[in-house]
Amino acid sequence: MKKTIKYTQPLNKFKAFFATVLILLSLYLAFDNGFLYGLIILGLGVRFALRHGVEVRLEGLVKYRNTYSLFGWTIGTWKALPEIEYISVFKTKKKTRSRGVTAEVTLDSIVYKVNLFHNTNKHIEVYEAEEKEEAFTLAKQLQEALGCEIHDAT
Repeated sequence: MKKTIKYTQPLNKFKAFFATVLILLSLYLAFDNGFLYGLIILGLGVRFALRHGVEVRLEGLVKYRNTYSLFGWTIGTWKALPEIEYISVFKTKKKTRSRGVTAEVTLDSIVYKVNLFHNTNKHIEVYEAEEKEEAFTLAKQLQEALGCEIHDAT
């Protein structure tokens, strides 16, 4: 069984490339002549590369943290995991929007989300998978560690 479960939103290759170009451009501007312009473009580049996620530590005192990840560096504050009532696995659509100069395309894909529910209706999104089996494997690991039931909403 995993001791720490980590989920971070995937970073689109186009966004990663664009963020890298913006950050390099900002460094050039900052050292060349426009520190303020470089700082503004650096902020845009960081915004494109920033990913959100969650980590759940299952050993010892069970804790979780909402994370922010930038080029592999992860930060977040650990919090005690509240009393979990149940684990929910459900199927949903994820929309991905791609824009070009003259066109825009929205693609739908099916994903399976794993949430921990506490305090009647509050939840913590723990994981998102493209395969149903992968989501249920993680949910079963969480069930063993937390001792609660799984609700299948697929």
